[in-house]
Amino acid sequence: MLRNFLKASLLVVMVSLCVGAPIVGAEGVMLNWTSPTTDWLRSVYMVSADDGWAAGDGATIIRWNGTDWSNVASPTWSVRSVFMVNASDGWAVGNGAVPWHWNGTSWSSVASPTTGWLMSVFMVDASDGWAVGYNVLADRGTIIHWNGTSWSNVTSPTTEYLGSVFMVDASDGWAVGRSGKIIHWDGTSWSNVTSPITASWFWLNSVYMVNASDGWAVGNGGKIIHWDGTSWSSVASPTTEYLGSVFMVDASDGWAVGDYGTIIHWDGTSWSNVASPTTEWLFSVSIVSPDDGWAVGANGTIIRWTGTEWIPEFPAAMPTLLLISVTLVSVIIAKTTLKRRRRPSLPNRTRQ
Repeated sequence: MLRNFLKASLLVVMVSLCVGAPIVGAEGVMLNWTSPTTDWLRSVYMVSADDGWAAGDGATIIRWNGTDWSNVASPTWSVRSVFMVNASDGWAVGNGAVPWHWNGTSWSSVASPTTGWLMSVFMVDASDGWAVGYNVLADRGTIIHWNGTSWSNVTSPTTEYLGSVFMVDASDGWAVGRSGKIIHWDGTSWSNVTSPITASWFWLNSVYMVNASDGWAVGNGGKIIHWDGTSWSSVASPTTEYLGSVFMVDASDGWAVGDYGTIIHWDGTSWSNVASPTTEWLFSVSIVSPDDGWAVGANGTIIRWTGTEWIPEFPAAMPTLLLISVTLVSVIIAKTTLKRRRRPSLPNRTRQ
């Protein structure tokens, strides 16, 4: 009876180890983690393989330390976008119009020149940054600029909502938004650029530039458009799902994510669907290298790219199950050993 119970317990441990053991990458990097939140995560930004940030609803801001994600104190409302200049300098914006700054120790509010919601932030460097958004009642097409000391309003060429901004450098930047709106910064002013999309119901949700003559933007309906240095044009898409974020590693390696766990990849020639470990809505993707990247989404979802596949988070219940199983087996082994020690020695009998 005891022996059978011991075998069963050992089986539980082995199953736990097989299912829940830390996944180790080709370079020995631990790939297991758990999400510390169930709030919707709207933005992720990786400083390096060992330092990253994600933020979202419920004033949620979490940080990756190379091993796991953990909550960081946040004084803000829901966050829509986070961008890090480096490990000790970063910005977050969202509902409430107030930019928040990371100084390497804590997040704190910075005076804002607008009352509109800020949907996206991008820093050229510590003294040059941009944020865009909208205000239903007043200044739609909101654009504000950071000069290293303060944020100030910048004249916008549009009254459409702006949802994403990306700067190639100080004199070349792009922002996109509702109705397929595309605007460009030339170092002096923002101006409208012809878009291949004009439907009033259509949103361009994310823009990413590889360089001045190569860029991408994605939106609802699986729409993908490309900048070739002269004009924006539509590109065949493998999905009709809402795409919320695009990130390019280089000209021949890019990712976009969206609703129902949609993940698509650019290989330099075409976009194609990639197997996803989740059906949750994905809102943001950030790639560290061709073999390491992250995407976040609804209900605290966090998934990771290993260079071969996207994997889900380490189930939070598994460490508990493993600990219970190991403890149980240890107790049984200890009791069995103790009983054997207490058993009286029998005299050695030899045949006469």
